Amino acid sequence: MKSIFVILFFISCLSCESQPKINITAEKKMVKVNGGKFKTFYVSKTDKPLIVAPFLMDECAVTNAEFLEFVKANPAWSRSKVKRIFADSNYLKQWKSDFEIGESNKNIYNSPVVNVSWFAANAYCNWKNKRLPTLAEWEIAGNAPPENIPYTSVTDYIMKWYEKPSLPVLPNVKSTYCNTYGLYDMHGLIWEWTFDFNSFISTGDSRNTTNDNNNLFCAGASINVTNRDDYAAFLRYGFRGSLRGSYCISSLGFRCVKDLSSNKF
Repeated sequence: MKSIFVILFFISCLSCESQPKINITAEKKMVKVNGGKFKTFYVSKTDKPLIVAPFLMDECAVTNAEFLEFVKANPAWSRSKVKRIFADSNYLKQWKSDFEIGESNKNIYNSPVVNVSWFAANAYCNWKNKRLPTLAEWEIAGNAPPENIPYTSVTDYIMKWYEKPSLPVLPNVKSTYCNTYGLYDMHGLIWEWTFDFNSFISTGDSRNTTNDNNNLFCAGASINVTNRDDYAAFLRYGFRGSLRGSYCISSLGFRCVKDLSSNKF
């Protein structure tokens, strides 16, 4: 199963290599996340925290307008041409057509793009010379304290978000809260893809996800967790574990990261 996933990942990258990069929208701001020790939610065999190197992360999720730029430059990822192995029938269903978000949808141009598969999100990141965050990176970034909301606990805020019904139209990015890293909407707007969305990392490097180990997958994981009272994490990890790479869901989008070592910051 792991080997098939890796093969599909490489195939998805190849489809956009031959396409020219067209810069229309402004380059998204990235902020530094310090990294550090990350203790996995599900207890690993060694029960040792992962060491996550500092990295750069997009300050907010990729928008419909930004993803449209990618699709125009890479027509193989348009709604009518994408292969079903890489995206299910819900792919970009909120858009008017292959290369039009639509005048009637003008209020979502700056909203997070959703109904995008893992393969499409990964291809976009590669096209931007970035990558999807690992689960450990996303969790470290997402668990930073909020700055501009009356909640002192991220968990309390998340649980309140889960209680609310889904909105028929997604608000624009930067409409919820900013955390101490300067990242917007890590919770409260959409769910977000991670590179290793359906695995539990048990190696010393948060980016090493190539080992063929059945224990990395949710189906083979132990019920033992580091904090049984963290219901928000139970829901988050459960949602990730239910996904497949081709799924396109109306509440699921993504943002990109980049290794700090390749940048002067």
